[in-house]
Amino acid sequence: MRVAMVTQAYYPSLGGVTEHVHSLSRALRRLGCEVTIVTSGPNRDHDPSIIRVGINMPFPINGAIVNVTVGVDLVRRLQSILSKGFDVIHIHSPLEPTLPLAALMATRRVDSPVVGTFHTGARISLAYEVFGGILRRYARRLNVRIAVSQAARRFAMRYFPGTYTVVPNGVDFERFSRADQTVPELDDGKINFLYVGRFDPRKHVPALIQAFKRMAAKRGDCRLVLVGNGITYPGCLAAAGLMAGRKIIFVGRVQPEVLAAYYHSADVFCSIPTGSESFGIVLLEAMAAGKPVIASDIDGYREVVTNGREGILVRPDDKAAVARAMAELASDSKLRARMGQCGSERAKQYDWQLIARRIYRIYQEASSTPCFRGQNGSITGIAVV
Repeated sequence: MRVAMVTQAYYPSLGGVTEHVHSLSRALRRLGCEVTIVTSGPNRDHDPSIIRVGINMPFPINGAIVNVTVGVDLVRRLQSILSKGFDVIHIHSPLEPTLPLAALMATRRVDSPVVGTFHTGARISLAYEVFGGILRRYARRLNVRIAVSQAARRFAMRYFPGTYTVVPNGVDFERFSRADQTVPELDDGKINFLYVGRFDPRKHVPALIQAFKRMAAKRGDCRLVLVGNGITYPGCLAAAGLMAGRKIIFVGRVQPEVLAAYYHSADVFCSIPTGSESFGIVLLEAMAAGKPVIASDIDGYREVVTNGREGILVRPDDKAAVARAMAELASDSKLRARMGQCGSERAKQYDWQLIARRIYRIYQEASSTPCFRGQNGSITGIAVV
Protein backbone atom coordinates (compact mmCIF):
# COMPACT_ATOMS: atom_id res chain seq x y z
CA MET A 1 0.00 0.00 0.00
CA ARG A 2 1.34 3.44 -0.98
CA VAL A 3 0.60 6.11 1.62
CA ALA A 4 1.12 9.88 1.39
CA MET A 5 1.57 11.20 4.95
CA VAL A 6 0.97 14.96 4.90
CA THR A 7 2.13 16.96 7.92
CA GLN A 8 3.14 20.53 8.60
CA ALA A 9 5.14 19.43 11.66
CA TYR A 10 8.19 17.30 11.02
CA TYR A 11 11.90 17.20 11.78
CA PRO A 12 13.90 19.28 12.44
CA SER A 13 10.89 20.76 14.28
CA LEU A 14 10.16 18.86 17.48
CA GLY A 15 6.80 18.14 19.06
CA GLY A 16 4.03 15.62 19.49
CA VAL A 17 2.82 15.63 15.88
CA THR A 18 6.38 15.24 14.59
CA GLU A 19 6.92 12.20 16.81
CA HIS A 20 3.53 10.79 15.85
CA VAL A 21 4.15 11.06 12.12
CA HIS A 22 7.72 9.74 12.29
CA SER A 23 6.87 6.77 14.50
CA LEU A 24 3.66 5.87 12.66
CA SER A 25 5.42 6.01 9.30
CA ARG A 26 8.20 3.75 10.53
CA ALA A 27 5.72 1.25 12.00
CA LEU A 28 3.67 1.22 8.78
CA ARG A 29 6.80 0.52 6.76
CA ARG A 30 7.40 -2.52 8.96
CA LEU A 31 3.92 -3.68 7.93
CA GLY A 32 4.92 -3.39 4.27
CA CYS A 33 3.57 0.07 3.42
CA GLU A 34 5.47 2.48 1.21
CA VAL A 35 5.15 5.78 3.07
CA THR A 36 6.04 9.17 1.57
CA ILE A 37 6.11 12.07 4.02
CA VAL A 38 4.97 15.37 2.50
CA THR A 39 5.97 18.27 4.70
CA SER A 40 7.52 21.74 4.64
CA GLY A 41 10.93 23.24 5.18
CA PRO A 42 14.25 23.26 3.31
CA ASN A 43 14.97 20.06 1.42
CA ARG A 44 18.13 18.82 3.16
CA ASP A 45 17.03 15.26 3.88
CA HIS A 46 18.64 13.35 0.99
CA ASP A 47 15.79 10.92 1.56
CA PRO A 48 13.47 10.14 -1.38
CA SER A 49 10.65 9.24 1.02
CA ILE A 50 10.45 12.88 2.23
CA ILE A 51 9.10 15.62 -0.04
CA ARG A 52 9.41 19.24 1.12
CA VAL A 53 7.09 22.01 -0.05
CA GLY A 54 7.43 25.69 0.93
CA ILE A 55 9.26 27.07 3.95
CA ASN A 56 8.39 27.28 7.66
CA MET A 57 7.46 30.49 9.48
CA PRO A 58 6.94 30.49 13.28
CA PHE A 59 3.50 31.57 14.40
CA PRO A 60 1.81 31.64 17.85
CA ILE A 61 -1.18 29.30 17.97
CA ASN A 62 -3.02 27.87 20.96
CA GLY A 63 -0.37 28.83 23.51
CA ALA A 64 2.50 27.41 21.46
CA ILE A 65 4.84 28.50 18.68
CA VAL A 66 4.22 26.37 15.60
CA ASN A 67 5.50 26.39 12.05
CA VAL A 68 3.19 27.61 9.30
CA THR A 69 4.09 26.82 5.70
CA VAL A 70 4.63 29.68 3.29
CA GLY A 71 5.06 29.09 -0.42
CA VAL A 72 3.92 29.96 -3.92
CA ASP A 73 0.96 28.04 -5.34
CA LEU A 74 0.94 25.40 -2.58
CA VAL A 75 -2.34 23.81 -3.70
CA ARG A 76 -1.13 23.20 -7.26
CA ARG A 77 2.20 21.80 -6.09
CA LEU A 78 0.51 19.51 -3.60
CA GLN A 79 -1.99 18.36 -6.19
CA SER A 80 0.91 17.36 -8.46
CA ILE A 81 2.46 15.33 -5.62
CA LEU A 82 -0.73 13.71 -4.32
CA SER A 83 -1.95 12.62 -7.76
CA LYS A 84 0.93 10.17 -8.19
CA GLY A 85 -0.98 6.98 -7.50
CA PHE A 86 -1.19 6.82 -3.71
CA ASP A 87 -3.60 4.29 -2.26
CA VAL A 88 -4.32 6.54 0.74
CA ILE A 89 -3.67 10.19 1.53
CA HIS A 90 -3.34 10.76 5.28
CA ILE A 91 -3.41 14.42 6.37
CA HIS A 92 -2.55 15.40 9.93
CA SER A 93 -4.49 18.33 11.45
CA PRO A 94 -6.27 18.59 8.08
CA LEU A 95 -8.18 21.82 8.72
CA GLU A 96 -5.26 23.85 10.05
CA PRO A 97 -3.42 26.38 7.89
CA THR A 98 -1.54 26.25 5.75
CA LEU A 99 0.01 23.02 4.43
CA PRO A 100 -2.63 20.58 5.78
CA LEU A 101 -5.56 22.67 4.55
CA ALA A 102 -3.85 23.25 1.18
CA ALA A 103 -3.36 19.48 0.87
CA LEU A 104 -7.05 18.92 1.60
CA MET A 105 -7.92 21.45 -1.09
CA ALA A 106 -5.55 19.64 -3.46
CA THR A 107 -7.48 16.39 -3.10
CA ARG A 108 -10.35 17.87 -5.13
CA ARG A 109 -9.07 16.20 -8.29
CA VAL A 110 -7.39 13.20 -6.65
CA ASP A 111 -9.12 9.83 -6.54
CA SER A 112 -7.37 8.42 -3.46
CA PRO A 113 -9.34 8.17 -0.20
CA VAL A 114 -8.42 10.84 2.30
CA VAL A 115 -7.85 10.15 6.00
CA GLY A 116 -7.52 13.01 8.47
CA THR A 117 -6.10 12.80 12.00
CA PHE A 118 -7.14 15.50 14.47
CA HIS A 119 -4.46 16.19 17.09
CA THR A 120 -5.73 19.29 18.91
CA GLY A 121 -7.45 19.14 22.28
CA ALA A 122 -8.25 22.79 23.07
CA ARG A 123 -11.64 23.88 24.35
CA ILE A 124 -12.21 26.72 21.89
CA SER A 125 -10.63 28.10 18.71
CA LEU A 126 -11.19 31.69 17.63
CA ALA A 127 -10.15 30.82 14.06
CA TYR A 128 -12.65 27.96 13.88
CA GLU A 129 -15.35 30.19 15.39
CA VAL A 130 -14.81 32.70 12.58
CA PHE A 131 -14.03 30.39 9.65
CA GLY A 132 -15.81 27.20 10.73
CA GLY A 133 -18.55 27.53 8.11
CA ILE A 134 -16.03 27.65 5.26
CA LEU A 135 -13.85 24.90 6.72
CA ARG A 136 -16.81 22.54 7.13
CA ARG A 137 -17.09 22.43 3.35
CA TYR A 138 -13.52 21.15 3.11
CA ALA A 139 -14.07 18.72 6.00
CA ARG A 140 -16.56 16.90 3.75
CA ARG A 141 -13.61 15.73 1.65
CA LEU A 142 -12.36 13.51 4.47
CA ASN A 143 -13.39 9.89 3.97
CA VAL A 144 -12.23 8.96 7.47
CA ARG A 145 -11.71 11.14 10.54
CA ILE A 146 -9.39 9.96 13.32
CA ALA A 147 -8.93 11.69 16.69
CA VAL A 148 -5.94 10.89 18.88
CA SER A 149 -8.03 11.07 22.06
CA GLN A 150 -11.51 11.76 23.36
CA ALA A 151 -10.34 15.30 24.11
CA ALA A 152 -9.32 15.77 20.47
CA ARG A 153 -12.60 14.21 19.32
CA ARG A 154 -14.68 16.58 21.45
CA PHE A 155 -12.79 19.58 20.13
CA ALA A 156 -13.17 18.50 16.50
CA MET A 157 -16.86 17.63 16.96
CA ARG A 158 -17.54 21.11 18.32
CA TYR A 159 -16.73 22.66 14.95
CA PHE A 160 -16.90 19.77 12.47
CA PRO A 161 -19.64 17.31 13.44
CA GLY A 162 -19.27 13.83 12.02
CA THR A 163 -18.07 10.33 12.79
CA TYR A 164 -14.64 10.03 14.37
CA THR A 165 -12.58 6.98 15.28
CA VAL A 166 -10.36 7.44 18.32
CA VAL A 167 -6.93 5.94 17.72
CA PRO A 168 -4.43 7.11 20.34
CA ASN A 169 -0.87 8.24 19.93
CA GLY A 170 1.69 5.54 20.44
CA VAL A 171 5.11 5.02 21.93
CA ASP A 172 8.16 3.10 20.74
CA PHE A 173 8.04 0.83 23.77
CA GLU A 174 11.19 -1.09 22.94
CA ARG A 175 13.22 2.09 22.48
CA PHE A 176 12.16 3.72 25.74
CA SER A 177 11.93 0.61 27.91
CA ARG A 178 15.53 -0.48 27.32
CA ALA A 179 17.68 0.45 30.30
CA ASP A 180 21.04 0.04 28.58
CA GLN A 181 21.95 3.73 28.60
CA THR A 182 21.93 6.57 31.13
CA VAL A 183 23.47 10.04 31.42
CA PRO A 184 26.62 9.62 33.54
CA GLU A 185 26.62 13.12 35.06
CA LEU A 186 23.11 12.51 36.43
CA ASP A 187 24.06 9.20 38.03
CA ASP A 188 25.32 10.55 41.37
CA GLY A 189 22.65 9.41 43.79
CA LYS A 190 20.47 12.52 43.60
CA ILE A 191 16.76 12.24 42.87
CA ASN A 192 16.25 13.54 39.35
CA PHE A 193 13.00 15.20 38.30
CA LEU A 194 12.82 15.41 34.49
CA TYR A 195 10.92 17.60 32.04
CA VAL A 196 11.04 16.99 28.27
CA GLY A 197 9.34 19.29 25.79
CA ARG A 198 9.18 22.72 24.24
CA PHE A 199 9.42 25.83 26.38
CA ASP A 200 6.11 27.23 25.13
CA PRO A 201 3.74 29.38 27.24
CA ARG A 202 1.16 26.63 27.69
CA LYS A 203 3.80 24.14 28.88
CA HIS A 204 4.04 26.16 32.13
CA VAL A 205 7.74 25.39 32.71
CA PRO A 206 8.42 28.45 34.92
CA ALA A 207 5.68 27.25 37.29
CA LEU A 208 7.29 23.79 37.39
CA ILE A 209 10.60 25.42 38.30
CA GLN A 210 8.98 27.44 41.08
CA ALA A 211 7.28 24.34 42.48
CA PHE A 212 10.57 22.46 42.44
CA LYS A 213 12.35 25.32 44.25
CA ARG A 214 9.67 25.23 46.94
CA MET A 215 10.22 21.51 47.45
CA ALA A 216 14.02 21.61 47.09
CA ALA A 217 14.32 24.31 49.77
CA LYS A 218 13.56 21.58 52.31
CA ARG A 219 15.89 18.90 50.94
CA GLY A 220 19.23 18.98 49.16
CA ASP A 221 19.18 15.61 47.39
CA CYS A 222 16.97 16.59 44.43
CA ARG A 223 17.64 18.02 40.99
CA LEU A 224 15.41 19.27 38.15
CA VAL A 225 16.58 18.42 34.61
CA LEU A 226 14.97 20.38 31.77
CA VAL A 227 15.32 18.99 28.23
CA GLY A 228 14.11 21.29 25.47
CA ASN A 229 14.05 24.91 24.44
CA GLY A 230 11.65 27.61 23.33
CA ILE A 231 10.48 31.20 23.70
CA THR A 232 9.92 31.03 27.47
CA TYR A 233 13.56 30.04 28.10
CA PRO A 234 14.55 33.50 29.45
CA GLY A 235 11.65 33.37 31.90
CA CYS A 236 12.61 29.85 32.92
CA LEU A 237 16.20 30.92 33.52
CA ALA A 238 15.00 33.85 35.61
CA ALA A 239 12.71 31.55 37.60
CA ALA A 240 15.62 29.19 38.31
CA GLY A 241 17.72 32.02 39.74
CA LEU A 242 20.77 30.90 41.68
CA MET A 243 19.76 27.24 41.34
CA ALA A 244 20.45 27.31 37.58
CA GLY A 245 23.40 25.09 36.77
CA ARG A 246 23.39 23.50 40.23
CA LYS A 247 20.01 22.07 41.22
CA ILE A 248 18.25 23.07 38.01
CA ILE A 249 19.99 21.87 34.85
CA PHE A 250 19.08 23.31 31.43
CA VAL A 251 20.10 20.64 28.93
CA GLY A 252 18.65 22.23 25.80
CA ARG A 253 17.58 20.24 22.80
CA VAL A 254 18.90 16.68 22.56
CA GLN A 255 19.00 14.32 19.62
CA PRO A 256 16.23 11.69 19.53
CA GLU A 257 18.71 8.82 19.81
CA VAL A 258 19.89 9.96 23.27
CA LEU A 259 16.50 10.98 24.67
CA ALA A 260 15.81 7.58 26.22
CA ALA A 261 18.99 7.91 28.31
CA TYR A 262 17.54 10.98 30.04
CA TYR A 263 14.34 9.12 30.91
CA HIS A 264 16.37 6.26 32.39
CA SER A 265 18.46 8.70 34.41
CA ALA A 266 15.31 10.21 35.92
CA ASP A 267 13.43 9.17 39.03
CA VAL A 268 10.25 11.15 38.33
CA PHE A 269 8.91 12.75 35.15
CA CYS A 270 6.99 16.05 35.35
CA SER A 271 4.75 17.86 32.88
CA ILE A 272 2.20 20.45 34.04
CA PRO A 273 0.85 22.31 30.98
CA THR A 274 -2.10 24.62 31.55
CA GLY A 275 -4.28 22.84 28.99
CA SER A 276 -4.80 22.33 25.24
CA GLU A 277 -2.99 18.98 25.37
CA SER A 278 -4.93 16.34 23.47
CA PHE A 279 -2.77 13.50 24.74
CA GLY A 280 0.54 12.91 26.50
CA ILE A 281 3.23 11.38 24.31
CA VAL A 282 5.98 12.42 26.73
CA LEU A 283 4.03 10.76 29.53
CA LEU A 284 3.99 7.49 27.58
CA GLU A 285 7.73 7.76 26.93
CA ALA A 286 8.43 8.20 30.64
CA MET A 287 6.03 5.40 31.57
CA ALA A 288 7.65 3.06 29.04
CA ALA A 289 10.94 3.79 30.82
CA GLY A 290 9.29 2.73 34.07
CA LYS A 291 9.11 6.19 35.64
CA PRO A 292 6.25 7.65 37.72
CA VAL A 293 4.82 10.91 36.45
CA ILE A 294 3.53 14.15 37.92
CA ALA A 295 1.12 15.58 35.35
CA SER A 296 -1.62 18.16 34.94
CA ASP A 297 -5.13 17.06 35.77
CA ILE A 298 -6.41 17.91 32.27
CA ASP A 299 -8.53 15.99 29.79
CA GLY A 300 -5.78 14.76 27.47
CA TYR A 301 -3.53 13.61 30.29
CA ARG A 302 -6.30 11.82 32.18
CA GLU A 303 -6.64 9.49 29.20
CA VAL A 304 -3.07 8.28 29.79
CA VAL A 305 -2.56 8.50 33.57
CA THR A 306 -4.84 7.37 36.39
CA ASN A 307 -4.23 9.43 39.50
CA GLY A 308 -2.53 7.34 42.17
CA ARG A 309 -1.71 4.50 39.79
CA GLU A 310 0.88 5.55 37.17
CA GLY A 311 1.50 8.89 38.81
CA ILE A 312 -0.01 11.91 40.51
CA LEU A 313 -2.33 14.35 38.73
CA VAL A 314 -2.28 17.94 39.95
CA ARG A 315 -3.85 21.28 39.12
CA PRO A 316 -1.18 23.02 37.03
CA ASP A 317 -1.95 26.42 38.59
CA ASP A 318 -1.42 25.07 42.12
CA LYS A 319 2.35 25.23 42.63
CA ALA A 320 1.97 24.10 46.25
CA ALA A 321 0.21 20.91 45.09
CA VAL A 322 2.94 20.27 42.53
CA ALA A 323 5.59 20.74 45.21
CA ARG A 324 3.76 18.33 47.54
CA ALA A 325 3.59 15.69 44.79
CA MET A 326 7.33 16.10 44.18
CA ALA A 327 8.07 15.77 47.90
CA GLU A 328 5.87 12.68 48.21
CA LEU A 329 7.61 10.84 45.39
CA ALA A 330 11.07 12.01 46.44
CA SER A 331 10.48 10.54 49.90
CA ASP A 332 9.04 7.16 48.87
CA SER A 333 11.16 4.91 46.64
CA LYS A 334 8.64 2.07 46.92
CA LEU A 335 5.86 4.32 45.66
CA ARG A 336 8.06 5.39 42.75
CA ALA A 337 8.77 1.76 41.88
CA ARG A 338 5.11 0.73 42.10
CA MET A 339 3.90 3.60 39.94
CA GLY A 340 6.75 3.03 37.49
CA GLN A 341 5.75 -0.62 37.08
CA CYS A 342 2.10 0.32 36.54
CA GLY A 343 3.16 2.91 33.99
CA SER A 344 5.27 0.41 32.10
CA GLU A 345 2.37 -2.03 31.87
CA ARG A 346 0.05 0.69 30.58
CA ALA A 347 2.56 2.11 28.07
CA LYS A 348 3.01 -1.33 26.55
CA GLN A 349 -0.62 -1.15 25.37
CA TYR A 350 0.29 1.89 23.26
CA ASP A 351 3.21 0.36 21.38
CA TRP A 352 3.37 1.84 17.88
CA GLN A 353 3.21 -1.55 16.21
CA LEU A 354 -0.21 -2.13 17.80
CA ILE A 355 -1.41 1.36 16.90
CA ALA A 356 -0.09 1.08 13.33
CA ARG A 357 -2.08 -2.11 12.76
CA ARG A 358 -5.25 -0.25 13.68
CA ILE A 359 -4.39 2.56 11.27
CA TYR A 360 -3.55 0.04 8.55
CA ARG A 361 -6.97 -1.60 8.93
CA ILE A 362 -8.56 1.84 8.57
CA TYR A 363 -6.56 2.38 5.37
CA GLN A 364 -7.73 -0.97 4.02
CA GLU A 365 -11.37 -0.21 4.70
CA ALA A 366 -11.11 3.31 3.28
CA SER A 367 -9.40 2.15 0.09
CA SER A 368 -11.92 -0.66 -0.46
CA THR A 369 -15.01 1.51 0.09
CA PRO A 370 -16.14 3.51 -2.94
CA CYS A 371 -16.67 7.21 -2.46
CA PHE A 372 -18.71 9.14 -4.97
CA ARG A 373 -17.61 12.55 -6.13
CA GLY A 374 -19.95 15.13 -7.60
CA GLN A 375 -19.18 17.17 -10.67
CA ASN A 376 -17.56 19.88 -8.55
CA GLY A 377 -15.19 17.36 -6.95
CA SER A 378 -16.90 17.25 -3.56
CA ILE A 379 -17.53 13.92 -1.92
CA THR A 380 -21.22 13.07 -1.90
CA GLY A 381 -20.90 9.62 -0.35
CA ILE A 382 -18.57 9.66 2.66
CA ALA A 383 -17.11 6.42 3.91
CA VAL A 384 -16.44 6.50 7.66
CA VAL A 385 -15.46 3.97 10.29
